[in-house]
Amino acid sequence: MIAFIVLMVMVMAFDYIGNVNPWIYAGIIIVWLMVMAWGSKNIQSNFYTKSICFGNRQGRSVVLTFDDGPDAQVTPMILDVLKQHQVKAVFFIIGSKAEKNPELIKRINKEGHILGGHSYSHHFFFDLFSAAKMKEEMRRTEHLVYTITGKKIKLFRPPYGVTNPPLARSIRMLGYQSVGWSLKSNDIVIKNEEEIVQNLMSALRGGDIVLFHDNKPWTVNVVDRFIRSIREKDFAIAPLDQFLTFSVYEH
Repeated sequence: MIAFIVLMVMVMAFDYIGNVNPWIYAGIIIVWLMVMAWGSKNIQSNFYTKSICFGNRQGRSVVLTFDDGPDAQVTPMILDVLKQHQVKAVFFIIGSKAEKNPELIKRINKEGHILGGHSYSHHFFFDLFSAAKMKEEMRRTEHLVYTITGKKIKLFRPPYGVTNPPLARSIRMLGYQSVGWSLKSNDIVIKNEEEIVQNLMSALRGGDIVLFHDNKPWTVNVVDRFIRSIREKDFAIAPLDQFLTFSVYEH
């Protein structure tokens, strides 16, 4: 924003001295809007708020994360797979689903996984909400988790990975830590298990934070195969709090 203002002031100064083509103004505005849109959609850019998207790139550990649950059918199967492999993960939950499935929130917590917020509604237009509305949804989810587990969540993953000034303000006011990802499974759009695992393995790097969704039935086998595959490559799966200097819960 500062760079945009400085540039516009410079152009206006030149315009005062001479004549500046109006298309230059239009071009600057268009480019700035494109930059803002890119920054909003690209959570790794840290354009509006700092998001943790990967850990130590020099190591051979990765983190597994799940969005959009808890799902009454799929989440228990995901938890079974994680338990079988003795793996801890992070579940970024939707508050309205947590409200309907409190036993799953209890199980996630009891089995040593980390809980984070992913809004209350996961509304399609969440990124157009006001800061006050966003904050209300985030606090509502936080309160639900606290009521069920006695823990106050501090991690938040923006719905759709979209960030903007109102969300950045809400995160700052609540003292949350935004968490993104560096490797997407794309299990929302791809259903072929083999394709998903191959894509993940071809792009895998140490320190990756991997994004899955625990509301897609095919993700269950994907996670099982992925864990087996990365261990064959001598990669380990670590809890997210080993990657953070930020506490995952409020103490």
